[in-house]
Amino acid sequence: MQERLTYADVERLLSEPMEEARARIALKVAGQFRNVVLTPRERELAQEILGYLVHDIAAHVRGALSRYLSVLPEAPHDVVLALAEDIDEVALPILENSTVLTEEDMVRLVLSGSAAKQRAIAGRATVPAAVSDAIVWADDRRTVLVLVSNDGAIIRPEVLHEIVDRHGDDEEIVDPMARRKDLPAVLVERLVTMVSDQLRLYLIERHGIDPVTAVLIEEQAREHTLVEKLPAIHPDETCRVVAQLAERKRLSASLLLRAICAGELRFVEQGFAQLTSVSDDRVTRLIHDVGALGFRAVYARAGLPEVFYPAFRTALDVVHELEADGYLSDKPFLRHCMLKRIGERYPEIEANDIDFLIDRLIRFTRAITWRTGHAA
Repeated sequence: MQERLTYADVERLLSEPMEEARARIALKVAGQFRNVVLTPRERELAQEILGYLVHDIAAHVRGALSRYLSVLPEAPHDVVLALAEDIDEVALPILENSTVLTEEDMVRLVLSGSAAKQRAIAGRATVPAAVSDAIVWADDRRTVLVLVSNDGAIIRPEVLHEIVDRHGDDEEIVDPMARRKDLPAVLVERLVTMVSDQLRLYLIERHGIDPVTAVLIEEQAREHTLVEKLPAIHPDETCRVVAQLAERKRLSASLLLRAICAGELRFVEQGFAQLTSVSDDRVTRLIHDVGALGFRAVYARAGLPEVFYPAFRTALDVVHELEADGYLSDKPFLRHCMLKRIGERYPEIEANDIDFLIDRLIRFTRAITWRTGHAA
């Protein structure tokens, strides 16, 4: 049976110099809230004492109170919130477990608290969507990792995309994200070309992706990887790489489009030279011709799908504009401009990443080709 709180306890609390003794009284006071037969005055007295204890000079006393109240759904909200705002040592049990904290409390604590407090909230048994929003906005890497690894966290689809935008090259974050049960189909499409072979197979099997699409995904993944490696390839080796790709029938429109969107112009120029059997110098002049006819002729001779032409034409325009303004070397800005401008040419395709836009454009093209052939 819970021991009753007395005024002698209050007097002792106010005069007790020993931390351990004050901690024991703190637990006794907190325990009163498990007693459903407290009189109004007893409950008021217990709350007053708790209000005093949360300001105890000893972190040990406040910590003991925090650990006890963290699992007590009847604990007073103002006391719990004061403990949550305390130093990490005191606050973490409350932040990890207390059901007394409101959604608004947690959002504010995420935005104003330490990284340790953010991680404690991200790992709670349940994390509301608004709290997940705040965690992603705060953008502490380790906290985001805890959040995406937590099946009890509700993360809105657009916020999942934001995480990929910010941390798509971080395997430690992408891996648990890919294994979440709440992935929207569009994000599955996006992730399968970004992850490891083993994780890609997991996504394909779990989400029932058909074999034809799975093969296409593998092709897209290879293209992603190659374009990422292009900056490290010596200029003298580019021609050999292009020739090998052409020999293997992998010098595709999507690969060249990815390369131009990444600012890898030398690779693109040599790619078109290979496809058209026209000298490098002449192809380069035609591609960058001030008028539209030069590149149009090169593109037609290369035999690439017509549906990709607007994307290439727009990408070249972006390159020329940024080059004139001195921003071509700013790769993030280049990709942003490519996404915006090319996306405007294909309003039927929704994407918030240039590579994903190209991935979907490939599937859009395949679908058109299949429908056309099927109708014929």
